[in-house]
Amino acid sequence: MAASSSRNGANVLDLKCNHFVEPQGDQRASIVWLHDKDEHFTDSVQFVKSLKLKNVNWICPPIVYTNTSYDFGSNIKQDDREALDSAAKFVADLLLREPLNVIKGVGGFGMGAVVALQFATNCALGHYPINPRVVVGINGWLSITGSITSSIEYTVGAVARAASQKIFFTRGAENRLLPYTREEEVVESLREAGFGDVFFLIYSWLRHEHHLDIRDMLKLWLELSLPITKTSPLR
Repeated sequence: MAASSSRNGANVLDLKCNHFVEPQGDQRASIVWLHDKDEHFTDSVQFVKSLKLKNVNWICPPIVYTNTSYDFGSNIKQDDREALDSAAKFVADLLLREPLNVIKGVGGFGMGAVVALQFATNCALGHYPINPRVVVGINGWLSITGSITSSIEYTVGAVARAASQKIFFTRGAENRLLPYTREEEVVESLREAGFGDVFFLIYSWLRHEHHLDIRDMLKLWLELSLPITKTSPLR
């Protein structure tokens, strides 16, 4: 089986080897969902099915993260940055195959969230002929926090592309791998760079039950952020 890979980071299978959760009604959105380094694409499939969003076509690619040594923020190594860019390009290729008239989005857990945020910033910087409406990062971080604002300011069209994105960014209170200051740095960097709507929340969980909490929050956020289904306002 053919594969597209980088030297040290994420090895991604080709475009023919992805798994879809097809919409049950008219397709109004296409969202790529990326699993964490210790998970499998079947975890992505199970999670997005539980959201029960009938008008979304979910794309759940299998990704093997061969390097788990990513650092936080601007300390990321050049090889690791190249790996993230390779994975982000793969996401772009997936979404460019989707119908032109549907909303595009990306999200993921852990390393999948890192790739999703890398894709979002690359899109704002005009690296691909596409820009996501929604971006979800759960227990992840942004690899270029130290330079994102200046990069957006000095790239033609980047401010407008960033402003059109909505970002759902959250982490677990008990997640000791991600210091609180890093999340605050990510959120502040995104907002200062002009990303339109950054929703940030720290949540608590018990064992694996946190997926249920995240599912409920994410489903409501997507329903409010996208014209994909009717929903009641937040109480």
